[in-house]
Amino acid sequence: RLFNRTTRQLNLTDAGIEFVQKSSGILEELDTMRSVVRERHDTPRGQLRVSCVMAFGNECLAPALPEFLRRFPQLDISLDLGNRLVDLIEEHYDVAIRVGPLSDSSMIAQKIYTQRIIFVASPEFCRRFGMPKSVDEVRSYPSVTQVSGEWGRTHQFRYLGEIIDFEVAQHFRMNSARAVKNACLTGYGYSLLPDFIVADDLAQNRLVQLLPNYEPVEQSIYAFYAQRRHTPQKIRVFIDYLAEVFGS
Repeated sequence: RLFNRTTRQLNLTDAGIEFVQKSSGILEELDTMRSVVRERHDTPRGQLRVSCVMAFGNECLAPALPEFLRRFPQLDISLDLGNRLVDLIEEHYDVAIRVGPLSDSSMIAQKIYTQRIIFVASPEFCRRFGMPKSVDEVRSYPSVTQVSGEWGRTHQFRYLGEIIDFEVAQHFRMNSARAVKNACLTGYGYSLLPDFIVADDLAQNRLVQLLPNYEPVEQSIYAFYAQRRHTPQKIRVFIDYLAEVFGS
């Protein structure tokens, strides 16, 4: 029996209460399934808010977004570049792109890229100081480096089977990798920069890689988004696009 009936009242039995509770869950699941099926046949639309670390956003993500918008013309994108940690929920971001994993277990992390931090300098710098043979030698040279919060203060390299922690000199530091590269091009000092920022400059001989025998420990770049029962389609197609463009 699901309920007790009297001439004046109709009350649920314990079995009836359990039935209602379980039925509510089933109805909620059905509603979610309908939304999923409906979305799969709809075109993604609305605004997609993305927060991205500055260097990757400037050099890699921003140039890739026009093609994404051509594929999904009913989406609007708001891209904010900065190196501070953001609260996706409180600040109403859909996706955040950051270097390294986060400790927040409520977020889903999708690896999209692997960067390598390398030593570089201008040809003029190399003519003045020569080519260093070790990290101990390069420490004595002028430098211009990127430090943003705790990121960038130390970088790791493999050399002769060992991991070496290189503490970055902070005599001349900036929070923008692009600004660091521009200062490095003047010949003032060496820099430590992500490979994707200096690839063209190395190919055009505007910069030279120092200490190529020191292999950088790779740093993963992740796209983070909130864990929820049903991920909105606009987020799914964006994550898929990032994997397509940067996964190789």
